[in-house]
Amino acid sequence: MVSIIVPVYKSKDTLKRCVESLLAQTVEDTEMILVDDGSPDGSGELCDKLAEEDSQIQVIHKENGGVSSARNVGIEAAKGDYLLFADSDDYVEQDMVEKLLSGIGNDDIAICGFHHHYQGRDIVRIPEVPGQSGEENFLALYGEGFLNMPWNKLYKRELTGRFDESLSLGEDLLFNLDYLRRADGIAIVKAPLCHYIQDETGASLSSQKREDRLMLAKHIWRETNEFYQELAGHPDESGVINARLIQDMLDDVEGLPFDAEKTKKEKLEVIDAYCRDAELREAGQMAALRALDYQVIHFCMRRGWKRLTYELCELRAMLVRARRAAEEEEKEAEDA
Repeated sequence: MVSIIVPVYKSKDTLKRCVESLLAQTVEDTEMILVDDGSPDGSGELCDKLAEEDSQIQVIHKENGGVSSARNVGIEAAKGDYLLFADSDDYVEQDMVEKLLSGIGNDDIAICGFHHHYQGRDIVRIPEVPGQSGEENFLALYGEGFLNMPWNKLYKRELTGRFDESLSLGEDLLFNLDYLRRADGIAIVKAPLCHYIQDETGASLSSQKREDRLMLAKHIWRETNEFYQELAGHPDESGVINARLIQDMLDDVEGLPFDAEKTKKEKLEVIDAYCRDAELREAGQMAALRALDYQVIHFCMRRGWKRLTYELCELRAMLVRARRAAEEEEKEAEDA
């Protein structure tokens, strides 16, 4: 049996779509555990209503403790041989469980592709590995971001650890690294079987939150380097692990033009602080950045060109807004 764990918090508008996609699976031997994490918007009541309509659904209500806490409660309650995680604002293809079960074979984890819905785009992501060695396959999956989340994977319950409830960033990656330490074999399912809906609220970071986020990103960077050292017997020389840390910083920088709460002076101060950070400069010396915008902006930041950095980010933001407007006009024309 496959236990499907869904943490629920403030997702009244999307929960039904998620649950219906999971109930529509072509494999019948499943149980669904909805963990209401103290939702104040009526999501908990909706969980109960959905459970009344289908016996596959079990509901657990708990005080708010965060997504990691909710997932851990679900793991404790699960009875299946396998675990699948889903987020309540996402949804999945009806053959997701079937294809993951078929793909995992004698391996200990199966990883599939997904649809990434963001800024009006549907980006299809498919995992690819060279298959030459464990460390090369790890770097391929890590570099493409396929180890950052739990919702595109099928796990064996007997090997599953717990999510670190003290973290607010990177806990999913650390959960996967912990699992991989006990796993023997990774199965790759080259199909986009779930739909990840990325939040577009653009919530800004306060100075303290930004400092905390950077501290956590560095913690993850060190943990990943340690994992790779254990796996390969030597440090990562490809720059892939360093790139993750640098990309976390660049994502924040590229989002600054969308932050309506900060003045331009404050945004330049954020960029300047990143430019001066010693560990970021060390990691940036060998960071395998692939995206052209990352490469150009990082090039400017390494030279301390903070104003040019921000102007490039503003230009990028203009292009993003223009693309959104064009896609909305195209959609309105299709609906007319």
